[in-house]
Amino acid sequence: MVVVAELEIPADAFDLGRLSQVTDGIHVELERVVPTGSDGVMPFFWASGPEHDTAEAAEAFEVFERAVRDADVVERLTAVARVGDRVLYHIVWGDTAANLTEVLVSSEATILEAHGDDPWRFRLRFTDHRGLREFHNYCLDHDISFRVERIYTLDEEQDAKYNFDLTPEQRSALTLAVEHGYFGVPRGISLQEIADELGISQQAASERVRRGAETVLQSVLLSKSAADFEN
Repeated sequence: MVVVAELEIPADAFDLGRLSQVTDGIHVELERVVPTGSDGVMPFFWASGPEHDTAEAAEAFEVFERAVRDADVVERLTAVARVGDRVLYHIVWGDTAANLTEVLVSSEATILEAHGDDPWRFRLRFTDHRGLREFHNYCLDHDISFRVERIYTLDEEQDAKYNFDLTPEQRSALTLAVEHGYFGVPRGISLQEIADELGISQQAASERVRRGAETVLQSVLLSKSAADFEN
């Protein structure tokens, strides 16, 4: 039976996590649904920079790209697309460290979602419990720490579908944004005000609101059962 695990993993446990720490102000997340056995491990990722400051964002991306290209584990980094304050990169890895990336391949895990600063949050899909056990045991054997947030089957995920599978943090930030008119024209509240209300950084508030909104919109607009919401 297919199993999905949601985990928190320290950034220093894998190559992309370490690279995501090289520049302040840049937030990294993997492109969604990346098979670990094809085109290397973690070949595409998005990076987002400071909002509303073109000069600061351009400088942050320049520093980030230079640091990543200079890393020993990277053969090539290419900016594939730029959308607003986000850039999609393709990375070709060289002699990468083992640890997490190796176990993802050996346990036949599919990375459904991964993002973060430190720690990173992963949503991994395994074909059965055996793969999940292999992943767990390898991490223990190699002192890779992680925290389990949730483990569930696809059947359980389907049953909870219309709860949108928001994390409590995403639901809180998104609810605050909607209630105070963040999506209105003109906006009734700024990201900084949302961040202050929640006691977090503006970058963290931006991530929670953006990812929460994306999760809800994907569930409504891209689901085969989206028509259910028309009743």
